Amino acid sequence: MRVLFLWHMHQPAYFVNINGKRVYYLPWVLQHGMREYFEMPYMVSKYDRVKVTFNLVPVLLEQFLDYAEGRAECKFSLLAQKPADSLTEDEIKFILFHFFNVSEKTRIRPYARFYYLYRKRGEANEIESNFRYFNVGDVRDLQFYWMFSAISPILVEENEVLRELADKKEKYSEEDKNVLFREVPSLMKKTVDLYLSLCEENRVEISTTPYYHPILPILVNSANAEISNPYTRKPDFHFAEIDNARSHVSKAMRYMKNRFGISIKGMWPAEGSVSMDTIGIYKENGVEWIASDEQILLKSLKTDSRDVIYKPYEISGLRIFFRDRELSDRIGFVYTQRDEEESAREFYEILKNYSNKGLKIAPIILDGENPWDYYANGGLKFLRTLYELLNKSTAIETSTFSDLAEEKADILYSLHPGSWIRGDFTTWVGHEEKNRAWKYLSSVKSMVKGTENPIAQEELMCAEGSDWFWWFGDDNFTIYYKEFDEIFRMHLRKALEYAGKEVPPFVDEPIKKEMQSVKPDVETVSFINPKIDGVIESFYEYLGSGAFIVDTVSIGQMKSRSFFLERIYFGFNEQRLFLMFRPSSGRSLEHISIDFHTGVHLELDLKNSNCTDSRVEFAFKKVLEVSIPVELLGESSEYKFRLIARGEGIEEGYPRIGYFKIKRLKQEDLDVLW
Repeated sequence: MRVLFLWHMHQPAYFVNINGKRVYYLPWVLQHGMREYFEMPYMVSKYDRVKVTFNLVPVLLEQFLDYAEGRAECKFSLLAQKPADSLTEDEIKFILFHFFNVSEKTRIRPYARFYYLYRKRGEANEIESNFRYFNVGDVRDLQFYWMFSAISPILVEENEVLRELADKKEKYSEEDKNVLFREVPSLMKKTVDLYLSLCEENRVEISTTPYYHPILPILVNSANAEISNPYTRKPDFHFAEIDNARSHVSKAMRYMKNRFGISIKGMWPAEGSVSMDTIGIYKENGVEWIASDEQILLKSLKTDSRDVIYKPYEISGLRIFFRDRELSDRIGFVYTQRDEEESAREFYEILKNYSNKGLKIAPIILDGENPWDYYANGGLKFLRTLYELLNKSTAIETSTFSDLAEEKADILYSLHPGSWIRGDFTTWVGHEEKNRAWKYLSSVKSMVKGTENPIAQEELMCAEGSDWFWWFGDDNFTIYYKEFDEIFRMHLRKALEYAGKEVPPFVDEPIKKEMQSVKPDVETVSFINPKIDGVIESFYEYLGSGAFIVDTVSIGQMKSRSFFLERIYFGFNEQRLFLMFRPSSGRSLEHISIDFHTGVHLELDLKNSNCTDSRVEFAFKKVLEVSIPVELLGESSEYKFRLIARGEGIEEGYPRIGYFKIKRLKQEDLDVLW
């Protein structure tokens, strides 16, 4: 059996063209460039019989080279390099907020000084009161570790300069910072060069994506959204920009050939999004294969049998593969909270079982940089163990997708339009905010149409990237929702300005109005009066309560299994709010912090049965039950709260971003309901 790994490497256009410079507003290319993006090809390079496909999106590579060649004017890195004793108060607060927004597990805890500063800062909402306790040395060390923690320990070990800096551990000087940042461009270039050298040695295949990562089927014909899912809220715009879609594909092919000398054979369409009317665009540009999600195949064949995904297909002369969602999601989500070596061995045994069943191929496709922050060792032990097993295997062979491009394939006569999320496009189209963003884009496109200014065209194509639409709506959350909204609209503004057009007022109108609140999966419909004893003695105790299902949590590009909790129940009587937390099986929950938007902060020490407020009653046995006086929370028609669960040396927030929002139930509400 052949195992086909495709690691998808992508970031949207975080830059905007301003006065002849590329100004970067978010630092994630820099933050991942010397870590996950480097470690992935490095791990492959150590095993001579392991072959994978790396899908490198052109807009990501462009940004890599901007940092490597000194063209990136990045707000974050400029602040990190600014002398600590010349920072303004607002700049220090900016640093204290943003420079800890990296993985605590893989970036902060491994460095004692970084972790100390993280704990010293406290929660983000405490910056206003705590920033004055940071002296110049503290801030300088924080500037240093924000950048240093973004460099793979593998690269540190190979580099004498970085090793010497690591040995110092704290009390860094401005010259130490300067030495560190002088190393960054060459390290970014080293990452790109590693991919290219592995490709030249035929150790990996490099595929790509339409240039700025657009949802191509929507650009070609926005009606594909409704065809894919008839329940999609119909947008008040219509796209039919097939020439624009062609430009994304042809520009990607030319860039990879002219800049890196790579003749691209295959593409992972952005978000695995496909439709019948995009097939011809790939073919006319010389693309030999594409890939998508298994749901697309199942819907195309109108079957529920997953057995059909383990072979290549051909549609209108184009080879197409379909990812095994279960296998891909095991790496992306399931194994993130488990032992890496055990997970790798389990994964290999599953592959062996597939082989014993006589399956031909197993396509495994997922984001190449996103999962590893959630692995205990950054995924290195997992990859090392898995690649070692595959390298020795005689039953399983790893192959690139092009290795199978000439082999016999089953014929597909139709292709369901959709993406890797639910087999439709509702992650990008349908929500009021998403539709408003498409309408903004459509309006600006019509105003810019016909311009010959290449920067105006670039800005417009940047705005067509899928990421902006991903973050609008309430299905994905990020603390950077304002920045994503602003960058999207700045691309539109610059497209108009470079085209010599007047900027209409709507471009300055934010699409996302506020941080999204998580609404209940089940609303409360009656008063409850549970016994606070930590056990559920009767089904009726919480009959009529509301509930949040939290066994999976959104972490932006991915969904992850929650570690501590499965569900949160809530309900009221006239005097009290009741919360009941159902823990995940086998977890040692030790502490809960609850913050309400009214300013109430509660700490529940479950091991010692203590609470910071004596008016709060709680009990923890099989479940955690909490009873809070409404008068403590303050008079309000609704309450917003979030919590942090701790235990086993792990800390997890619920929800990951934003707040739970519940409506207070009163007697007059019950009179209406009944």
